[in-house]
Amino acid sequence: TRKLSSSLSSNSSSSYLSKAVAWYANKLETNPLATKCTTSGFIAGSGDVICQYIVHYYRLLDHDDSNKSSDIILTASSSSESDHDDILHSFVPDWTRTLRFSLLGFGLVAPVVHHWYGLLMTKLQGKDAKTALQRLFCDQILFAPVFIPTFMTSLMVLEGKDMDAITSTLKSNVSDVVVSNWTLWVPAMFVNFRFVPLNWQVLYSNCIGLIWN
Repeated sequence: TRKLSSSLSSNSSSSYLSKAVAWYANKLETNPLATKCTTSGFIAGSGDVICQYIVHYYRLLDHDDSNKSSDIILTASSSSESDHDDILHSFVPDWTRTLRFSLLGFGLVAPVVHHWYGLLMTKLQGKDAKTALQRLFCDQILFAPVFIPTFMTSLMVLEGKDMDAITSTLKSNVSDVVVSNWTLWVPAMFVNFRFVPLNWQVLYSNCIGLIWN
């Protein structure tokens, strides 16, 4: 009976998953750009929340380690110190920051890469490795060095930074970001251009972006 129940539960879960995938695939066919924009916005926002939590978690570890390494043990603490610890141990996302990433995922990333991938697949047709490498060259050598500063600039504009601060940040960081970007995105995008169907390429890159964040 237990095995039968487990089998039925597994089959039910598989059925729900296959229906969800079929539903999403249909949306990619009927409303490709809107579907990709919505998905990209959701994944970008989710990635930012995860990123914030990871930063919070490691700050918490550093705080706990510093307390353990202290030679002085305080047997009493003031209410202000207790409040500080409560704030430190609690996690409250910066929803304004998350909204910025969601907006960029929805209104910048998805529309741009949707049309860019479509252009690459149209101009460089084929499923062989050589064609995938050609797409990869165009994407990472021609497109990425332009798109990365565009994304960074858009984010800083949403943060309310002035042009002097934006220009200074771009000059200091763009080259390093582009190079570090290649360590993950070059192999990931080769897989994308070699094996992933066009309709699913934006979702794939969104998922890689989640890891990147």
